[in-house]
Amino acid sequence: MTPLLDPKKDPERRCLKVEQWPDADRLAWANVIKPGNLLDDAGLGAHWSRHTSHTIARCYGGWLTWLDRNGILDRRASSANRVTPERIVRYIDDLRLRNAPLTVLSRIRELCNAIQAMAPDRDWGWLHKIIRRLRRNAKPIRRKAALIVPSEHLWRYGIELMDAADAVESRKPLLSRAAQYRDGLMISLLAARPIRRRNLASIEIGRHLIHQGEKYWICFPAPETKTGRPYAAPLPLPLNRYLERYLAHYRPFLVQHKGRWGETRSLQEPGDRLWISNYASAMSDGALYGRVTKLTGARFGHKIFPHLFRDVAATSITVEAPEHVQIIPGHLGHSTSATSEKHYVHARSLEATRKYQAHLLGLRVERPRGANGVDR
Repeated sequence: MTPLLDPKKDPERRCLKVEQWPDADRLAWANVIKPGNLLDDAGLGAHWSRHTSHTIARCYGGWLTWLDRNGILDRRASSANRVTPERIVRYIDDLRLRNAPLTVLSRIRELCNAIQAMAPDRDWGWLHKIIRRLRRNAKPIRRKAALIVPSEHLWRYGIELMDAADAVESRKPLLSRAAQYRDGLMISLLAARPIRRRNLASIEIGRHLIHQGEKYWICFPAPETKTGRPYAAPLPLPLNRYLERYLAHYRPFLVQHKGRWGETRSLQEPGDRLWISNYASAMSDGALYGRVTKLTGARFGHKIFPHLFRDVAATSITVEAPEHVQIIPGHLGHSTSATSEKHYVHARSLEATRKYQAHLLGLRVERPRGANGVDR
């Protein structure tokens, strides 16, 4: 896989938005996601969550972009007629130049979901066969087990960042302290409740962050979750004072601090969003990702991206409290335990490493030495 431009600047990674699609494709897509009523049936994708629908549309838009950049996007042709085995193979070859195997698999799978819903009468068996072959050969590039750190370490690191930012003797400018406090709160919250990045970025005060009695709850209705199931979980009580400090002191400062970007950039208004950027805008999930990975990379020697917090949580539960493994699906918002079971692999790998290390240390202690102090 050849690293090229920043993904945000690489034209090969851009996706045509729905409003830029050819007329026939836009009409077909509208029929796919239309809700049903007493007179008309719902579209085949009407049951998709907003996140799923957005993901499928982006992948289909990426396909159209590729066709356009290669000069083979016929805007008068039907969506189904454009999808041919030869083009799909070429498309996969180009995707592999810039994407990991699992990403390529995901792109083709979502393209298949789109085209099946747009043209359900066609036989897409050949495309499913390609997807099965991609799945068999798709291996993760990153070895997650090597990246896992205990949830407790992440929790404490977030607390440490907030305490340092809030220290009376701190000489940092208020903006730097506010940003550090915000980032520390993100890390501790993620360590305690590892929700998906899109949900984390979208938290609104009073809507998703709800104060009831002595507890703060994180709640998402079913249409806003990846699994289509509602999510609700209380935050740990020790986090209350940190959250309240952020809401009362640092967040209001960030909302008012537009800095030099105030009149030169079009930024998303903060509204009731929990996470506020250094430029008084609501933080995007990309900005949130950047802050979390930068700070964890500096602390732990490798970047712990937001989604990895979910692996960290499941593995920590499995290793530290195996009698409570049944809580993993609910903790991660999984619809079944099948997705969670893979974390046993991380846990077993870590435990094996610990035992092997302890064994080696034991050998070093017990091994007799010669007169000169050298191991015999």
